[in-house]
Amino acid sequence: MTNPAAPEPTGRLYTSNLPGLKKLNTQADRLLITRAGAEISNVEPLRALSPSPDLFHTYLDEWKDRPYKSWWSEYERRFRRELESEEKLKALRDVYKRLLRGQDAVLICFCKDHRYCHRRLVGEFFAEYGVRAEELNPVTVEQIDLF
Repeated sequence: MTNPAAPEPTGRLYTSNLPGLKKLNTQADRLLITRAGAEISNVEPLRALSPSPDLFHTYLDEWKDRPYKSWWSEYERRFRRELESEEKLKALRDVYKRLLRGQDAVLICFCKDHRYCHRRLVGEFFAEYGVRAEELNPVTVEQIDLF
Protein backbone atom coordinates (compact mmCIF):
# COMPACT_ATOMS: atom_id res chain seq x y z
CA MET A 1 0.00 0.00 0.00
CA THR A 2 1.37 3.43 -0.89
CA ASN A 3 1.70 6.18 1.67
CA PRO A 4 -0.34 9.24 0.57
CA ALA A 5 2.10 11.60 2.33
CA ALA A 6 5.17 10.07 0.66
CA PRO A 7 6.51 11.67 -2.54
CA GLU A 8 5.69 9.80 -5.73
CA PRO A 9 8.66 8.60 -7.77
CA THR A 10 8.84 10.36 -11.12
CA GLY A 11 11.54 8.13 -12.60
CA ARG A 12 10.43 5.16 -14.67
CA LEU A 13 11.55 1.60 -14.00
CA TYR A 14 12.24 -0.87 -16.78
CA THR A 15 13.39 -4.48 -16.87
CA SER A 16 15.20 -6.06 -19.80
CA ASN A 17 17.68 -8.51 -21.15
CA LEU A 18 20.52 -7.23 -23.33
CA PRO A 19 18.62 -7.43 -26.67
CA GLY A 20 15.76 -5.42 -25.16
CA LEU A 21 18.04 -2.46 -24.46
CA LYS A 22 17.67 -1.52 -28.14
CA LYS A 23 14.09 -0.50 -27.26
CA LEU A 24 15.19 1.84 -24.46
CA ASN A 25 14.45 5.38 -25.65
CA THR A 26 15.35 7.30 -22.51
CA GLN A 27 18.44 8.17 -20.50
CA ALA A 28 18.26 5.50 -17.82
CA ASP A 29 20.66 4.11 -15.27
CA ARG A 30 21.49 0.66 -16.61
CA LEU A 31 21.81 -1.74 -13.68
CA LEU A 32 23.08 -5.28 -14.22
CA ILE A 33 21.45 -7.46 -11.56
CA THR A 34 23.31 -10.70 -12.27
CA ARG A 35 25.62 -12.72 -10.04
CA ALA A 36 28.40 -12.66 -12.65
CA GLY A 37 29.04 -11.63 -16.22
CA ALA A 38 31.43 -9.65 -18.32
CA GLU A 39 31.68 -5.91 -17.86
CA ILE A 40 29.37 -4.08 -20.23
CA SER A 41 30.04 -0.48 -21.14
CA ASN A 42 27.60 2.03 -19.65
CA VAL A 43 26.15 -0.64 -17.34
CA GLU A 44 26.55 -0.52 -13.56
CA PRO A 45 26.73 -3.87 -11.77
CA LEU A 46 24.25 -4.16 -8.90
CA ARG A 47 25.06 -7.71 -7.79
CA ALA A 48 23.05 -7.41 -4.56
CA LEU A 49 19.84 -7.82 -6.59
CA SER A 50 20.94 -11.10 -8.14
CA PRO A 51 19.87 -14.48 -6.78
CA SER A 52 21.97 -15.81 -3.92
CA PRO A 53 24.76 -18.23 -4.87
CA ASP A 54 22.68 -21.06 -3.35
CA LEU A 55 19.59 -20.25 -5.43
CA PHE A 56 21.64 -19.63 -8.57
CA HIS A 57 23.46 -22.97 -8.25
CA THR A 58 20.20 -24.80 -7.55
CA TYR A 59 18.91 -23.35 -10.80
CA LEU A 60 22.05 -24.36 -12.73
CA ASP A 61 22.38 -27.83 -11.20
CA GLU A 62 18.76 -28.92 -10.89
CA TRP A 63 16.34 -26.78 -12.90
CA LYS A 64 18.01 -25.20 -15.93
CA ASP A 65 17.10 -27.90 -18.43
CA ARG A 66 13.67 -28.69 -16.99
CA PRO A 67 10.36 -27.06 -17.98
CA TYR A 68 9.71 -23.79 -16.17
CA LYS A 69 6.44 -25.05 -14.75
CA SER A 70 8.25 -27.78 -12.80
CA TRP A 71 10.40 -25.42 -10.72
CA TRP A 72 9.37 -21.79 -11.13
CA SER A 73 7.03 -21.55 -8.13
CA GLU A 74 9.81 -22.75 -5.80
CA TYR A 75 12.33 -20.34 -7.38
CA GLU A 76 9.89 -17.44 -7.03
CA ARG A 77 9.12 -18.27 -3.39
CA ARG A 78 12.81 -18.46 -2.50
CA PHE A 79 13.80 -15.31 -4.37
CA ARG A 80 10.96 -13.24 -2.89
CA ARG A 81 12.18 -14.33 0.55
CA GLU A 82 15.73 -13.27 -0.42
CA LEU A 83 14.40 -9.80 -1.32
CA GLU A 84 13.71 -9.34 2.40
CA SER A 85 17.42 -9.61 3.29
CA GLU A 86 19.18 -6.47 4.45
CA GLU A 87 21.65 -6.61 1.53
CA LYS A 88 18.87 -6.68 -1.05
CA LEU A 89 16.72 -4.11 0.77
CA LYS A 90 19.66 -1.70 0.74
CA ALA A 91 20.03 -2.15 -3.04
CA LEU A 92 16.27 -1.81 -3.55
CA ARG A 93 16.33 1.45 -1.57
CA ASP A 94 19.14 2.68 -3.83
CA VAL A 95 17.04 2.02 -6.94
CA TYR A 96 13.99 3.64 -5.35
CA LYS A 97 15.98 6.78 -4.44
CA ARG A 98 17.03 7.10 -8.09
CA LEU A 99 13.37 6.91 -9.13
CA LEU A 100 12.42 9.50 -6.49
CA ARG A 101 15.03 11.87 -7.97
CA GLY A 102 13.34 11.47 -11.36
CA GLN A 103 16.03 9.22 -12.80
CA ASP A 104 14.86 6.34 -15.00
CA ALA A 105 16.44 2.94 -14.36
CA VAL A 106 16.52 -0.38 -16.15
CA LEU A 107 17.20 -3.68 -14.36
CA ILE A 108 19.15 -5.96 -16.69
CA CYS A 109 19.91 -9.67 -16.70
CA PHE A 110 20.56 -12.34 -19.32
CA CYS A 111 17.35 -14.41 -19.20
CA LYS A 112 15.39 -14.63 -22.44
CA ASP A 113 11.94 -14.99 -20.86
CA HIS A 114 11.09 -12.28 -18.34
CA ARG A 115 8.15 -14.28 -17.04
CA TYR A 116 10.56 -16.79 -15.48
CA CYS A 117 13.27 -14.40 -14.37
CA HIS A 118 14.28 -12.68 -11.17
CA ARG A 119 14.32 -9.29 -12.94
CA ARG A 120 10.52 -9.45 -13.14
CA LEU A 121 10.33 -10.25 -9.43
CA VAL A 122 12.62 -7.33 -8.56
CA GLY A 123 10.50 -5.03 -10.73
CA GLU A 124 7.29 -6.25 -9.08
CA PHE A 125 8.76 -5.50 -5.65
CA PHE A 126 8.29 -1.78 -6.34
CA ALA A 127 4.55 -2.02 -7.17
CA GLU A 128 3.47 -1.37 -3.59
CA TYR A 129 5.56 1.82 -3.68
CA GLY A 130 3.74 3.24 -6.69
CA VAL A 131 6.22 2.07 -9.33
CA ARG A 132 5.20 -0.14 -12.24
CA ALA A 133 8.14 -1.81 -13.97
CA GLU A 134 7.89 -2.12 -17.75
CA GLU A 135 9.61 -5.03 -19.52
CA LEU A 136 11.40 -3.82 -22.67
CA ASN A 137 11.61 -7.23 -24.33
CA PRO A 138 8.48 -9.14 -23.29
CA VAL A 139 7.80 -12.70 -24.33
CA THR A 140 4.17 -12.70 -25.45
CA VAL A 141 3.81 -16.15 -26.98
CA GLU A 142 3.78 -19.28 -24.85
CA GLN A 143 6.23 -21.97 -25.94
CA ILE A 144 4.47 -25.26 -26.66
CA ASP A 145 5.92 -28.33 -25.01
CA LEU A 146 6.21 -30.95 -27.74
CA PHE A 147 6.97 -33.84 -25.40
